[in-house]
Amino acid sequence: MTTFRAGPSLLAALGVALLAVSVWLGLVLDRPAPFEQPAALVAAIVAALAVYAAACVLVLRRPLPGRWVFVLVLVVAVAARLTLAVHPPALSDDIYRYVWDGRVQAAGINPYRHPPESPLLAHLRDAEIYEQVNRKFAPTIYPPAAQAVFRASYEAHPDSVRWTKIVLVGVDAIAIVLLGLLLSRYGRRPELALLYAWHPLAIVEVGSSGHIDVAAVALLLGSLLLNVRGRPLAAGIALGAAALVKFYALAALPALLARGRRRAALLLTGMAAAAAIAYLPFIEVGTRVLGYLPGYLEEEGFDSGARFYLLGLTGIDGGGASVVYRLLALATLGGLALLVWRRRGNEPEGTALLLVALLLLATPAYPWYVLLPLALLPFAGPRLLLVGSTLAATAFLLYVQQKAPGNPTWPLHVVWGGTALAAALAGFTALPRRLGPRVAYEG
Repeated sequence: MTTFRAGPSLLAALGVALLAVSVWLGLVLDRPAPFEQPAALVAAIVAALAVYAAACVLVLRRPLPGRWVFVLVLVVAVAARLTLAVHPPALSDDIYRYVWDGRVQAAGINPYRHPPESPLLAHLRDAEIYEQVNRKFAPTIYPPAAQAVFRASYEAHPDSVRWTKIVLVGVDAIAIVLLGLLLSRYGRRPELALLYAWHPLAIVEVGSSGHIDVAAVALLLGSLLLNVRGRPLAAGIALGAAALVKFYALAALPALLARGRRRAALLLTGMAAAAAIAYLPFIEVGTRVLGYLPGYLEEEGFDSGARFYLLGLTGIDGGGASVVYRLLALATLGGLALLVWRRRGNEPEGTALLLVALLLLATPAYPWYVLLPLALLPFAGPRLLLVGSTLAATAFLLYVQQKAPGNPTWPLHVVWGGTALAAALAGFTALPRRLGPRVAYEG
């Protein structure tokens, strides 16, 4: 009994330690050029991961008594994010585009129509926001649901990066609550939300960088919760909105379609309704509503195949190799999607499987793409947990590849090579046949 009583107290102590490390990390990131002398940054990240790992072991080993345990998880998660939110973003300047897009919309201008450097937007420029916006030559890349968040945040508190980050921390708090509810619905302990809530990657990407991906996380979790509660139409609306924040949230679709034709029809109807409502304010620009997405895919090497780490390992260059790789990747994802669709009962784990597979095959350059599968790791079985945890724990190194002098390539081998090795060791292709506990549906 002593061990059980000590469990919550130990978790609280680890929460205090995580807050202390988060304060330290915020101070390190606030220094000029933290990657030029990265020892302090590496030490802070390693310390955060160590505290996180200890907390995970504690909550995974046995149930912790007391209803307040989930509240503790939530409070520490929010507080850790806020310790970073007070500092300017250090790892990504994307949030300046969020504020800029909100400003453009508040001025009654379609953000898909003109790039920031357009003379028609000269009256909106300033030193604080405009000068920090990346890709001034390009119209916005962010889909309509993301634009709605930017507009709402801007209208509430104009021209404030810090406020926008605080709003997104609030969205993440909602996501953590939804995750706790979803865990309960699947017969799991709500405090397992800690696997996402206390992860240093989530703390940094939401608190420091303020990435809009967290809105997709909240909407995806809401969709999964509505689906399991027997409300497919509302689940479709939420999933459609999630995809209109970040398109790759559509990876959840095969899992959510696995409940019969009527439910699938209602789900797809909800998604179509969400898309129509979200795109309506921007319909005047037609196909330009895709914004800079085509240019981004080309810039990042997805068109040429240069972005695909696994393809690079073969040493084969040329457009033909890229086409073959994309076809094989699509076939792999299609096969996994079919297996997830046929295997009903643990939609969150099936979604996590597809998201991890998508990222491993696409190997994007930025760590914030890992937030969606990270939020679903509490539902993963041991094999998928190994793969997803490897990806999430190493994803920070993608910043080293981008920002360290000389842009070293070794971080790519650690992140994507390590994740691929973990997938091979885990028997990745066998995972859909070993999904976790199933759940009874309402409706």
